[in-house]
Formats: sequence, C-alpha cells, structure tokens
Amino acid sequence: MMAEDGRGRCAGDESFDMANDAFADAGHGANASSLHQRSPAVISLLSGRTGGELEYFLRVFWVPAAVFATAEMLTFLVRRASFFVVLTDNAFEVGPTYSKVVEVHVWASIVMWCLAAVQILGEQLRRRRDLAWIHRLAGKVMLLLFFFVVLPTSLYLSALQRIDILAPAVAAVLLDTAFCTTFFLYRGWRVVRRRASSKSLMVHGKLMQCGTMMSMAILPQRFLQLYLTMQLKNRHQANYSISILVTSILFFVFGHFQEGPRGFIWMNCIGMDNAEEAFGSRHASAVERWSWKLRWLAYVPIYYAMRFALQ
Repeated sequence: MMAEDGRGRCAGDESFDMANDAFADAGHGANASSLHQRSPAVISLLSGRTGGELEYFLRVFWVPAAVFATAEMLTFLVRRASFFVVLTDNAFEVGPTYSKVVEVHVWASIVMWCLAAVQILGEQLRRRRDLAWIHRLAGKVMLLLFFFVVLPTSLYLSALQRIDILAPAVAAVLLDTAFCTTFFLYRGWRVVRRRASSKSLMVHGKLMQCGTMMSMAILPQRFLQLYLTMQLKNRHQANYSISILVTSILFFVFGHFQEGPRGFIWMNCIGMDNAEEAFGSRHASAVERWSWKLRWLAYVPIYYAMRFALQ
C-alpha cells in the first residue's frame, strides 16, 4: 500500500511505526484535562509547552551529556581518573577499589547513554524493517548494562563516597535518582515483554525516555558543581553538597519530589490514558501515594545500612 507521501509500505510496517510513535509529542496520547495541572510559573519556565516538557528537555540534555561524557573520557585517557576526581583533588576518594569502581561506572554510563541515544534518536532504525534489529539489540544491551553494571556501581559509590556535609540528604538524592531510573527502565522492559495492548510499544518508549531522563539528573548538578569549584577552589565538599541540594529543587518544580514517577512531568510524557499499563493502575492507591512521599525518609536508613555493609 502507499503512504500519504507516496512511499511504498509493506504489510506489517505499522508495528514499526508504533515504536516510532513513542517519541512523538506526549500531548497527542493523553487527555490534557486529566493530567496534573501546572502552575503559571512552571508554564512560563517551559516557554508555554503543554505536554512535551520531558521530550524537550531530553533533546536539550544530549548536548551537555555529550560534553560531560567527552570530558570524562579524555580525563580517563590522560590521567586514568574521573574529570571531577581530578577537579576536586581526590576530595571524595576512599581508596584504590573505590577509584576502580568509579572508572567502571563512568565508562559503563557513557556506553549506556550512547545506546539510549541510538534508541531515542535513531528514528530510521525504528521505522525500517531491515534495521529494526539494531534498535532492539541496543535496547537489550542498554538494559543489561544498566542493571548489572551501572546500577550496582552507582549504589556502591553513593554509599561509600566521602561526604562531609549533609551526607544523609545528599545520599537521598543520589539514591532516588538510581531508584527511579531503575523503576522506569524496569517498567519499560515489563511493558514491552507483555505487549498487553496496541499501545504497548508506545508506552515502552515513553518509559524508556523517562528512565533516560532520570539518569541524566546528574547533569545540572555537575555543571553547577563545576561553576562553584571555579569560584571556590578549596571548598570541594561544600560545593558538592550545595550543587546536589540546589539542583534537587527541580524535583519540587516538576512534581517529582512528592509523587515520584507519577509526578506531572512524567505523567505528561506517559499520558494518563496509558498510566494503567505503565504503572499497573490508572490512579495511584493511597498506599502507593504515601510510599512515594515517604521514600525520602526511607533513603536515610538505607544509606547507612549500605554504608555499614560495604565498609
């Protein structure tokens, strides 16, 4: 059959187009009136966008992600150390094993982001039947890399790094980033495995977008830390804690702090109509709502338990 633009289409191409739909504007897949209402300040901040905030930020974040990854790679190749380890004069190091884990984590994270870029930006890979296997393979490798390398090393580093100022609060932000990234990527994998509806591939794509964006939450913090370090060269511990806590204000702005993965920035991407397949229920139960609210308190004993177990 012929598409509207005159190109020939093979039977079954629609299934590949469904995967591509996962990266279309989020507002097309959900009733805007059913989504969480945004404040005028947030709407102003987002330049009037009404539903595609996460897609917009994800497109923008590839540039600082590339800059950050390039700086880390070059520093490792020249100094065999992370860019921020060199920048902070080893202020957070706790031994040779820790340094090796940092190196593994950084390289694995860079590869994971590269695979995520293939997944999200590789439109032709999703649409062409002869190249779709690359999209699927990149997704599988990305998930394996995250669950078996990036996540364990992230938890190890979060628990053991030396934090002299407001360690429980800083650790809570780090653990939440790891946990919510895990949640989104796991739900994305589960949705595509079950294929419960005709929208499953689209919902899978949305969840993978959310997981990738959550993993990039470190980027604003790193650039603020870099700026503070340039201004206050000998206050590395303070610069780190301040940059973590200041940039975590974005969690409040976008509804993530109280509602976690059901915060409005995530729901605007996924769509309320797809919430049941994405999360297991259209609306969060009272238990789930309170679990997301109280998770910040739970991170504190978890942090100390992990630290005790690993030391």
